[in-house]
Amino acid sequence: MMNRSRRGALQYSQFERRIGCIVVFLLGISMGVLAQKWPPVRQEAKPAARWWWPGSAVDEENLRWNMEQYASHGLGALEVTPIYGVQGEDDKEIPFLTQRWMDVVRFTEREGKRLGIQIDMTCGTGWRFGGPWVPEEETACKVVFRDTVVNERDVASVRLLPPAKEKEHAKLKLQRAYPTEEKGKMRVIALYESRTMQPVAVAAPGGEGITIDHFDSTALAHYLGHLEEAFERTKTPYPHTFFNDSYEVYGADWTPTLLDEFYRRRGYRLEDYLPEFLGHGSIERWSQLISDYRETMGELLLKNFTEQWVDWCHRHGVKVRNQAHGSPANLIDCYAAVDIPEIEGFGLSEFGIRGLRTDPGKTRKNDSDLSMLKYAPSASHIMGKPFTSSETFTWLTEHFRTSLSQMKPDMDLMFCAGVNHMYFHGICYSPKDDPWPGWRFYASVDMSPTNTIWRDAPALMDYIARCQSFLQWGKPDNDFIVYLPIRDLWKKDLTNRFMTFSIHNMGKRAPEFIKTILDIDHAGYDCDYISERYLLTTSFSNGMLETAAGSRYKALILPDKCTLSPALNAHLSELKRQGATIIHGIKPIEMAASAKAEEMKTKLGLHLIRRQNDKGYHYFISNLSPNDVDRQTELAVDFADAMWFDAMTGKRYKAETEGKTIRVALRSGESLILETFDRPLKKRFPLRPEQGNLVKELNDGWTLSFSESVPGIDSIFSIGKLRTWENLTDSTRVLMGTGVYETTFSLQASEIGEQMFLDLGDVRESARVWLNGKEVGCAWAVPFVLNFPGKLLRRGNNSLRIEVTNLPANRIADFDRRGVKWRKMKGVNFYDVNYKKTTYDKWTLMPSGLNSTVRLYKGKELN
Repeated sequence: MMNRSRRGALQYSQFERRIGCIVVFLLGISMGVLAQKWPPVRQEAKPAARWWWPGSAVDEENLRWNMEQYASHGLGALEVTPIYGVQGEDDKEIPFLTQRWMDVVRFTEREGKRLGIQIDMTCGTGWRFGGPWVPEEETACKVVFRDTVVNERDVASVRLLPPAKEKEHAKLKLQRAYPTEEKGKMRVIALYESRTMQPVAVAAPGGEGITIDHFDSTALAHYLGHLEEAFERTKTPYPHTFFNDSYEVYGADWTPTLLDEFYRRRGYRLEDYLPEFLGHGSIERWSQLISDYRETMGELLLKNFTEQWVDWCHRHGVKVRNQAHGSPANLIDCYAAVDIPEIEGFGLSEFGIRGLRTDPGKTRKNDSDLSMLKYAPSASHIMGKPFTSSETFTWLTEHFRTSLSQMKPDMDLMFCAGVNHMYFHGICYSPKDDPWPGWRFYASVDMSPTNTIWRDAPALMDYIARCQSFLQWGKPDNDFIVYLPIRDLWKKDLTNRFMTFSIHNMGKRAPEFIKTILDIDHAGYDCDYISERYLLTTSFSNGMLETAAGSRYKALILPDKCTLSPALNAHLSELKRQGATIIHGIKPIEMAASAKAEEMKTKLGLHLIRRQNDKGYHYFISNLSPNDVDRQTELAVDFADAMWFDAMTGKRYKAETEGKTIRVALRSGESLILETFDRPLKKRFPLRPEQGNLVKELNDGWTLSFSESVPGIDSIFSIGKLRTWENLTDSTRVLMGTGVYETTFSLQASEIGEQMFLDLGDVRESARVWLNGKEVGCAWAVPFVLNFPGKLLRRGNNSLRIEVTNLPANRIADFDRRGVKWRKMKGVNFYDVNYKKTTYDKWTLMPSGLNSTVRLYKGKELN
């Protein structure tokens, strides 16, 4: 029998080969297959989701039903995350890692294979590694200092005790006296090691306990050993991927081995300088001590947690997906250590897109701007990793109020930053027959069958899959690498010894660096961040900088006045001697001499990312601005021909080119994919249709009925002009579901063109459209305009049917006004976007349905 270590090595070898095959496939696929075609939508290109299991109170029948719904709507992966339970369901709860729990995991994995859904898992319940099997001596540690000045003769008799609140867990590490500037006085400092006793967040049954010490390799080994024992004992296959959420281990600023590790890594003993470490001395010495301490803590997290965890996962043939943000380490190093780096969006970005509903007072500004979103993709790019994931739409808006249309712009921004393997945050398992709204976790965007947006969600899923099929193909083609000035960040904010880098505080931590990145973007270039560790292994080859993984860049940008270590300074001097371009600060002339700016950024104000393939380049481009754009634009790359791919519809069009320019036309909120070729296309494709003259305003003769709605309404309302339905009757005020708008209109033959456009105006919130009984499409994002062939219309009378699905906000608000008990979770019920407990009884009615005039346009004649 093969021993475990040998089997683990074999599994890791197989894992590496699988990764290699993926990379070879992505980078080496023949353009004879892909040229002029959509890349194949592999499983990894489909959207994924975090999947909360409340109380792990799952059963096979409902697992199967839930997963079939997810698969039918286009999800390609689910991340199992057990959380706290549901009131009244105690008898159904399954404790974490028990035989029964492992049984349902095996069932889920089998169903995943049947349905084409990859199964991921967290390495515990809720978030933060921890559990009931973790002993106190391996839990998150903190340091407590007691500090006093005494007469020199009294030093031997001084015994400094810990604060009363720390007495139960604090252990004296050392007490030592230090000279002061005052003659005859000594400073006595006691260093106690205590425990934060921070519990696992939203823990599921069997996973409740205290968070581990992430800086202690022994604590992690014991923790992972407990998981390993469960998988081995029950012969359960390991998941496709293990996941770790953002680092939220608050107050854990120490570990018992820190003093020895500090000495080994920094070359001097921190305990010799405790007065200066606590701020008694020169600002320069204080700054250096704090910086060295922060560097040491970051190194310990990387080595004793991230790298050790990755090694354990790889021994079991499992990939690692990790969110490094929130941690005290160099984010690039931590992201680079895993297979799939993951960033997070948190809030709704303020783009000003025309017609996009903003919902004032019910949203929060996105803490993840472009500069924050680029950390995980940068690590993927410099390391040649094929995937970058995202925790997507975290607190985009309030629960029950988020539309598909609001999701698209923030998804587009993530795509432009380099994300190509998104995960919804998230989906909550709910039994099929549980009364609406079913089991609901408090986190906001609920992408599940219990939400009305689920009806038209396949259109969003298809859009994401098409975009990611392009964004996973080829390799990134960013212009510059930018050094992340971590040493300068470590020397800031000295009063708080322990420093973390979360998406919420980077605006304060690194405003200068953020400005550098945004200035590079505004100048028309794109970049990836690089740390000292990976810059030291970067070489100069064939006129470009090349990382150890083979990623190539035209130049290195060093932020203004950044601090470099002697080793890095020497290495950069050698690279410069060899001919590498190193730019200090934002220098437009030097940048332009190294790379060509994209006019789509500088002149059109578009967001984009460019990737290289073996026959040219491809771009994802999004107009995240209030303005429509339409002009001939020069690209930063050479090309012989080009094509547009519309991810909203799956259609392809020939690009209009003139010499080195290409016509770029996108309305506010629109996105397109552009592929260039190094030789002319042989096959002929139509040009992208353009909206032409107004043919008819369809604002009379409308009827309104309801389908798939609660409460059910059988009546057909003759409403005449278009109007939303929330104030139509008492029943429609609380209605959740789909309203069916129908009308007829007459056309002359001259009014029907080869291509036609239907502008639905203001849609609340998504709409499916039929003309003369034939489906036109689904309008789910601004601009709510559908293009269709004129052959769907006919001379004389035509029928138009528009099925509009609203949000569940009015129904849930009515529940709260009537005192309906729908909040059933044992934990939080419910937070608002500012993490305050809330009810919805004060919400005003949200408009539902069509809110303006529907207009029919004839497409322009195209040459």
